[in-house]
Amino acid sequence: MESVDIREMSGLALAYLGDTVWETQVRLYWVKKGFNISHLNYKVKKFVNAKVQSHYYQLLKEELSEEENAIMRRAKNANIRSFPKSCSNQEYREATAFEAILGAWFLQGEIDKIQAFANRILEKE
Repeated sequence: MESVDIREMSGLALAYLGDTVWETQVRLYWVKKGFNISHLNYKVKKFVNAKVQSHYYQLLKEELSEEENAIMRRAKNANIRSFPKSCSNQEYREATAFEAILGAWFLQGEIDKIQAFANRILEKE
């Protein structure tokens, strides 16, 4: 993978990538458990939405380095133009920040951090 300076990337671009990274991790986890398709969709929707990702943001922000928190702050404060009705604007901003750190980790090749967090969350289920 080409080296990218994540400090120069848009927080929203990182979140865009992180959204896919998170959903892939969640899907992979449940597929490995052997669930059928309808049950898989139910499980994935439970973990891939702005309300719950806002909660993950709260969990992560206390554990991250200052540089990682700066990435999340940049995404959280980005110029988001529209918000879904399924959550508050604050929850959506926090979910965006959560996705941004996942995107940053992915670009930095820190897949182990992503997997460790995903496993920590999903194993509680």
